[in-house]
Amino acid sequence: MKTQESATSATVRRSIIYLMCAFIVSCGLPMFLYTTLIYRAELPADEVNSRLMDFRDAISFEVPVYVDIPTADDESLLACEKAAKSLIEHDYALKNTWKLLLKKAESHTINPNEHYVVVLKSGDNDDFEVSSTSKLITLISPRTDFSLMTYLLAGALVKGVFSEELGVMESIFYGIKDLDLVMPYSSTYNVVFNLFVENGKPVNWEIEKALMKIQPVFDSLQHYSNFKISTQVQYYSKLRTEPVFDELRNVNIIKKNDLSTFINFGDWNLNNNDIHPSINFLIYFSESNYKKVPLEIEDSTTNSFLIPQWGGVQIFNKKMPILDGSVVTISELELENVLATFASQLFDLLGVPKTPKSPSIRIDSLHRVRTLKNLKTTLDNLASLIKLTDSLNEISIPESTKAHFMESVSLYDQALEAIKKSDFSSAIEYSSESLTSSNKAFFEKEMVQQAYFPSEHKLAVFLPLLGPLCTITILGLIKSLKDKKSKQNEKKDVELKKDI
Repeated sequence: MKTQESATSATVRRSIIYLMCAFIVSCGLPMFLYTTLIYRAELPADEVNSRLMDFRDAISFEVPVYVDIPTADDESLLACEKAAKSLIEHDYALKNTWKLLLKKAESHTINPNEHYVVVLKSGDNDDFEVSSTSKLITLISPRTDFSLMTYLLAGALVKGVFSEELGVMESIFYGIKDLDLVMPYSSTYNVVFNLFVENGKPVNWEIEKALMKIQPVFDSLQHYSNFKISTQVQYYSKLRTEPVFDELRNVNIIKKNDLSTFINFGDWNLNNNDIHPSINFLIYFSESNYKKVPLEIEDSTTNSFLIPQWGGVQIFNKKMPILDGSVVTISELELENVLATFASQLFDLLGVPKTPKSPSIRIDSLHRVRTLKNLKTTLDNLASLIKLTDSLNEISIPESTKAHFMESVSLYDQALEAIKKSDFSSAIEYSSESLTSSNKAFFEKEMVQQAYFPSEHKLAVFLPLLGPLCTITILGLIKSLKDKKSKQNEKKDVELKKDI
């Protein structure tokens, strides 16, 4: 038998249901929306898109060259600039992106170690020479009137001194990737000099003294990146493949085909837990040194080889016989040639142009090339970030991402200003910092953690919690409304009966 609910109980029940609904609507729903909201900071996509469209027009490298020739005047210098510009546009398709700025040397205090300087030397034929130690460029000609040598100088600079730099820049604009040899760019590198000894006999090396001789190389690259130098010695470093003994020459030969497995990554301690990439230089001291049997690499003049994106290896053979029971010492003098080889390998790993011979000119070219590459990579990173956030509406964009984004754009603009002023040392520093900030923005950990959290996951998480509560409340509200409507109908029926 169905029991009648008292009026007081019905009122209390309805009040509770209405209060619950009011609480859910006024507090529960806003709290749910707030706690499940994915914050998305607004990224200025228009600024990046405009810089991408104007990239080629915004880049303008002006390389100052000082002409120390008495007959050079402003008109002939301008004619030489136009000739060089014509060659650049014809051979490299770099219109207004890279050009020469020729100046008379009389009105400037110039130093061939710091500035590009052109001088004239008498000769039978037109030619040019580039110093192997400085930035001095010597024109050779039987003529003395500079106006007759404008095309000679333009060709010497464009097709000689800066040809490789211009070729690399052209490849950057057209999106041609680096060779696999070059290390990925980093603002900091760990440079580790290793001495690996095949057996357990102690070997000393005067590496600290020798490194002082190579320090100027790292100093010249200080604007390019930071280099953290360390050393280590490891014993019992056995080769995976036994060398072949050449009886005729009394030497052990490492075949070219075996160089790919020379580094024993399984047994040799070459791990580095630093977040920055490592450049490894390894000196291998073979046990055959004690037997007066050199270890040589097949068809190698330097007895060394390069491992792409890793480092270089030098096989060291002691020239003097080793006395029984004596401790071997690799002297500073012996290490000089080894470190000279490592310096050359370092340039290859960093992508330093191979020509001309002068290290200062090559490093200057590296600065300009790397600046351009950094700026292009920066814009690519920021554009990819915008594309990612537009395609994934559920991904979080924290304020830290926006801060890195804006910092990267600001540093990008500062790099462009430095390029316009021909301050290439500052330009590469700004471009490096801009690239670092763009990487931080793209790989922001708070954003990456939310990259795979679609809306469907909310339903799976909150339905077991909110489902029962909402179901009871909604059903109670429906029942309350039905009861109220039923009572209203009953009241109308009673009133109709009274009227009849």
